[in-house]
Amino acid sequence: MDGSSPSGAVTMRQKMLDVIAAGNTPVPPYVERLCLRVVAMEWRSGFVAVTFHIPDELCVEPNVAFGGHVAGIHDQAAGFALFSVLEDDMVFATTQLNVTYLTMTRPGDVCAEATLDTIDERSAVVRVSVLQGGRVTSESVVTEAIRKARR
Repeated sequence: MDGSSPSGAVTMRQKMLDVIAAGNTPVPPYVERLCLRVVAMEWRSGFVAVTFHIPDELCVEPNVAFGGHVAGIHDQAAGFALFSVLEDDMVFATTQLNVTYLTMTRPGDVCAEATLDTIDERSAVVRVSVLQGGRVTSESVVTEAIRKARR
């Protein structure tokens, strides 16, 4: 990558979002193990829409996705939303993940839309909706602690 970005990305994390969206990045082992590989992504400052594929083997009942996996999708999407706004010298970690399941999520493609709600120098709140077939199957509020990276 030459440092320029068609999206106008300027931070390291914004450039990473571009690379992920283009499908040009190696998939980290934890992402592979947790079946959180990105199928498609669009982003802008404070917002991401990211598509994931839930495989059949992550069903707890026939045609019903494991709720813990759905929660992982919420957490991953919230992290990507923070990637879109944080400076390179900041780190973050999820401190609270509150998911409301509205209906069953099925195996197949889902789109997680994550929107930054509030942010200050110590924390951020991200709201996430998981949609399948145009219908919201779950919603969450994700709280992230933010700190300066240690050097």
